[in-house]
Amino acid sequence: MTKHTDEGTIPHDSTSTSRRRLLQATAAAGGVVALSDLGLAQEQEPETIELGGETSGWQGVSPDDIADEENPTLDLEEGTTYEVVWENLDGQPHNFVVESEDGEELERTELMSEEGETQSLEFEATSEMAEYYCEPHAGTMRGEISVGDGGDAAEEESDEEGESFFEAGTEIGVQTLAEGMTAPTDFGVADEDEERYFVCDQTGELWVVEDGERQDEPFLDVSDRMVELGTFEGDYADPDSEYDERGLLGVEFHPEFADNGRFFVHYSAPPNDETPDGWSHVEVVSEFQADEELSQADPESEQILMEFQKPQYNHDAGPMAFGPDGYLYVPMGDGGGANDDMEGHVEDWYDDNDGGNGQDVSENLLGGIHRIDVDEEGDDDRPYGIPDDNPLVDEEDALDEYYAWGFRNPFGISFDSEERLFVSDAGQDLFEEANLVEAGGNYGWNVKEGTHCFSTESPSDPPEDCPDSAPEEAPYNGQELQDPIVEYPHVYDGEMVGITIIGGHVYEAGEIEDLDGKYVFGDWTADPSREEPIGRLLAASESDDGDEAEEEDEEAANETDDGDEEEIVPRDELWDMEELQVAGSEDGSFPYFVRQFGQDLDGNVYVLGNRMGVPEGDTGVVMEIVPPDEGEELEPPEGVETDPEEQDPDEEATEDTQDEPIDEDENATDDNATDENATDDNATDENLTDDNATDGNLTDDNATDGNLTD
Repeated sequence: MTKHTDEGTIPHDSTSTSRRRLLQATAAAGGVVALSDLGLAQEQEPETIELGGETSGWQGVSPDDIADEENPTLDLEEGTTYEVVWENLDGQPHNFVVESEDGEELERTELMSEEGETQSLEFEATSEMAEYYCEPHAGTMRGEISVGDGGDAAEEESDEEGESFFEAGTEIGVQTLAEGMTAPTDFGVADEDEERYFVCDQTGELWVVEDGERQDEPFLDVSDRMVELGTFEGDYADPDSEYDERGLLGVEFHPEFADNGRFFVHYSAPPNDETPDGWSHVEVVSEFQADEELSQADPESEQILMEFQKPQYNHDAGPMAFGPDGYLYVPMGDGGGANDDMEGHVEDWYDDNDGGNGQDVSENLLGGIHRIDVDEEGDDDRPYGIPDDNPLVDEEDALDEYYAWGFRNPFGISFDSEERLFVSDAGQDLFEEANLVEAGGNYGWNVKEGTHCFSTESPSDPPEDCPDSAPEEAPYNGQELQDPIVEYPHVYDGEMVGITIIGGHVYEAGEIEDLDGKYVFGDWTADPSREEPIGRLLAASESDDGDEAEEEDEEAANETDDGDEEEIVPRDELWDMEELQVAGSEDGSFPYFVRQFGQDLDGNVYVLGNRMGVPEGDTGVVMEIVPPDEGEELEPPEGVETDPEEQDPDEEATEDTQDEPIDEDENATDDNATDENATDDNATDENLTDDNATDGNLTDDNATDGNLTD
């Protein structure tokens, strides 16, 4: 899960606002350190502080007190001169900025992008100094400064419990259905008359779970057709990264599988003859056929339906879904990397931002939801048909497959019994979102990140104003940019909220009354380093405008630390959000990375998770959400605290997690992935979003960014 790698330079802005500080804020990590001797005279040589700079956070080097600490608190003495010397550890653009408590910039260096290069900054400590950070990666590379006698106070303050963004919600239990996988990425049900479930493993196996046991042999194994996980091709590959959003990412069974044995998978293949030089890989959607007994897939029956050439390794999306109309809905990420403006991202109509594929519907199928008819053969040698009512069928210079667009890394898709289409989208630096998707909808990326404006030049410091609609010209025809129903920040009140959103399902089983009818989703992990499994299980429901007490709670949750009301997200325009409380765990938390969700024919919801941030090991599990008195006891991993407020927020990962676990950009994680996002992103955002991961799912966007997931 995500978590980001951002290209280009960041303009110097000498005026900072409280809004900027609010959006960029993150928890300070590491211990308080003493860098000066009260008996030293000012005329002596500057006190030296050595750091390493990389996207996941500042690394303490010396003095010994900060060695190996991430984003250490710097304890300075007012009037003493210091020299900060730092080395660029990952070859990404970084600089060193000192800021006051009010967000005023006090010291600043230029950006430095060469790996192994060093830079120094000499300054005299003043009482105004409060924080230090890197401009391009302010969400992850940020630490506190304590001046004078404030060391003890700063330590006490850092130990104070921050206010949670999510209200404590419905209590649930979880019960293990299957275990022993590496990183489960999707869950399918094909038979109405027997309890037989199918689980995708990121490493390439499609497992059958029957009578509570996972079968020894996979139903299908496509690992020999996939990229080798953990190895990266392309001009933007990171050879040292272990985080990966690629793999076997989705399975969907034909509505008439019992009669025709047809099913569809989504996996990541190596570059082929159509892949441009320097690009990463190919995302493939294929049809397979099961044998007559429906007990085993025929690996030789593959028919490739769709290929998506991917310039970056992340933002690969994940599960697919058959709609109530019988058509297959196929999500796909924007191409990967941060900002939607790197190699492989085309120009669009919004000139203020470079890129990108999310706002393009003419040149490629990246950054959208696609709707195809797998029961018909199409024109132009397409092995599928195009529904006549797809929104761009009659538009010139537009691709007929598009159903909706404006997505970064859509990681989680589902229909409910009311035929509503839910799609989560891993964010990058600041926010995660989920949407109700309609035909022809434009969901904003990269003009907006959630309900907020987005800037490719300053992702962590977005502008106040941006367009609310696309141009009047075809094929956009002045369409409004749609806001999400769920939005939350990566950081709130000094606490890491999440890295990469993982989309889920509406709970309709009726066994947990307080959960019935709510959209159940999650976040890859609340650990900014994307190393510890601190997943969040969440739920959202349509707001009750008549609940005055709830409105007052929302207003309080949107206040800044100084008491001035300032909205983080527009709660009155969003669905009500809550964090599910897991019975049987130490503190109601979920001690796994959240990889994905599934649903059976009775409306039960399943959580797919594991305890590894990379596709290794055998800790993968599938757990059913059950009433709290039916849940099992959950033990945290050895040596891991499960309370997010007790973690050292090391912060995201490298290239955009999300996006899955996931932008891993990240935000991932990127990552994200998951950046995954984890992860870039948010990834974090595993199959994150670079966005919230080494951007990450998670969140590349929130992971080693994103889905996860930046």
